[in-house]
This record gives sequence, C-alpha cells and structure tokens, in this order.
Amino acid sequence: MRDFVAIPCTTDLYELGECCRWDEIRGELSWVDVYAGRFFRASANGTQINILASYQVDGVITALAPFEQRNDGWIVGMNQSIAHLSESGEVHERSRPESRNAPEVRTNDGAADPWGRFWLGSMANDFAKGRGSLYRYHESSGAETILDNVTVSNGIGWSPDERTMYYVDSGPGTISAFDVTDTGEITSGRVFAQLNAEQEGAPDGLCVDAEGAIWVAVWGGYQVRRYAANGELLARVALSTAQPSSCAIGGANGTTLYITTAREDMSEELLESERDAGRLFCVDVDVAGLPLAPYRPSPRTNDEWMDTESDIGGESACFAHLVCAVCGAVIESEPHVHRPGSYLDQ
Repeated sequence: MRDFVAIPCTTDLYELGECCRWDEIRGELSWVDVYAGRFFRASANGTQINILASYQVDGVITALAPFEQRNDGWIVGMNQSIAHLSESGEVHERSRPESRNAPEVRTNDGAADPWGRFWLGSMANDFAKGRGSLYRYHESSGAETILDNVTVSNGIGWSPDERTMYYVDSGPGTISAFDVTDTGEITSGRVFAQLNAEQEGAPDGLCVDAEGAIWVAVWGGYQVRRYAANGELLARVALSTAQPSSCAIGGANGTTLYITTAREDMSEELLESERDAGRLFCVDVDVAGLPLAPYRPSPRTNDEWMDTESDIGGESACFAHLVCAVCGAVIESEPHVHRPGSYLDQ
C-alpha cells in the first residue's frame, strides 16, 4: 500500500468545500463552498491555484456538471432544485425534486454520467436517517427518483468501462457498487466498502482514476483512500485536517489529486489546532483521472434552445451573479426574472 501526504494549496478558507472537479476541456479546476453559495473556477498547476472566476447564488450550491458545449455553462444542484447556470452567471431552474421536503431537505453531491444525464442526491439538514434520495435528471424525462431511503447521498462515479457505478451514502458509511447496463440503468447493488464512521470516518466525495481505482474522501478520517475495483485498499493520502470532503485528479500535469476540506461543525479549539481546515489540498499521485463527463441536452437548433421549457413551469427568478475573481465585486447585480425558455438574456 502506498502512502501520500497532501499539502494546502490555497489560502482561502471554505466552510464546506465540495464538488471538486477537473475539466480537461476548459483546463480548469472547480469547486463550491456550499453554504456560501459560491462556485469557483481556477487554473491549477500543482500547488499553484489561480481563481479565474467565481459565481454567487442565492442559497446553497452543492453539485455541478458542465454542459457538453462548455459555453452553455453548467447544470447545478442548489437548494431543493436542479438549475442551469450560464457562463455569465444567470440561473434558470429546471426541476425541483425536493420542493415537497423544503426546507428540511436539500440537494447534495452529484455528477453527470457517461450518457449525459445528471445524477443528484439529497439529504436532510439534520442528517435524519432515510430522508434523502438519489435522482437522475435529463430535460427529456425530468427528474426521476432512482434510490430513496438514503441518509446522506454523496459521491458518485463510473468505472472506465462504464459497467460499474460507485455511490456513497455517508450516513451508514457505505460505498456501494452497481452493475450498469448498456443504456446506463443500474442493477445488482452491493456493498463495495463499509466504513465505521465513529472509528474511521465516513466516506464522502469520490472520483475514479484511469486505472479504474476509486479515490474517496473520508470525512472525519484525515485522509483520502484509494480502492482497487476489487475492494482492496491500495493507498492512503494523509491530510492535516479532519474533514476532507471531495477529490478530483487533474491539474496541468494530469496526475495531481485535489481535495476540498471543511470547517463545518468543528469546535473553536479544533479550528485553532487545525488552521488549514477549509483549504484545498493537493498531492501528485502518479495516475491520471478520467475525463469529466458532461451533461448532454437533446440536440436542438438555436431557436429550439430558446423555446425549451423547464419542467416546473411559470416564471423563475434569476438569483446568481458573476463575481470578480480579484476584488469580489458583483458584476451582474440587477434583479430580473426568467420565463420558461429564456436560458439566456438577449
């Protein structure tokens, strides 16, 4: 088994850093600060992180995946909804899978699958057992419930051959594996790894590398673990703070593991002793990651793009603003309203 030590690579502190992703098309690292409603885009070369842009939304932002055409923006999980976030910072809600449970339940981690659909989990704010779900969204079908009775829906990823899906429920400390059909349906769920949360920490966000191994952040465990596809523990990455939350492999060299961490619910005493809590960490792990799977909307012309309606109907207020990466000033701050079909203001 190999051992690595990750070091901090940002000075900024995030209350709940999450959804770390490397986008090889843009050549950018991205992550979110959940409770602050902030989404960050950065260049990344080893420990050199340069924030290029950030976005501010109203409420929490928990997960995202880029559109296949990158200039169309991102599909995101926020509050109780799935939304489209444009590169200029405009938001249009597409679905509200957890509206019936608001405000007690919110979205959590998610990712696009190899078929271009967006998977998004949820959890209760008080971590109540069984209140969460796992949804799969595409504009052609809306949001479908794939799993229910979930506690803290978390990391999700697919094997390089697209035949296995890995999925975390942090509540019981399980990483599950599912067989995947040719059309992306999941079957034959089974426990891939079981962690004792009180003794080891709980599995959180994950990524899959080019060799088919699974890297999972262990919340409360001061580490990220690498598992082989057969469940064998291959490596540990040590951190100097307790709560690693998500991870992604990429950067300029293609083999740097980036890790978000959190300060959430840490005591003042612990924060004093772990001053790097909430920073991004990184370490070169000598293996490449998989390309980032994008969200693929149904092919359409430009006119059809503007005429597409969301599955929630009615008007939808835009509540995101592009923020200057240098001074933090809001660039677009005028409130306005989107109606179904108006992805982008003209």
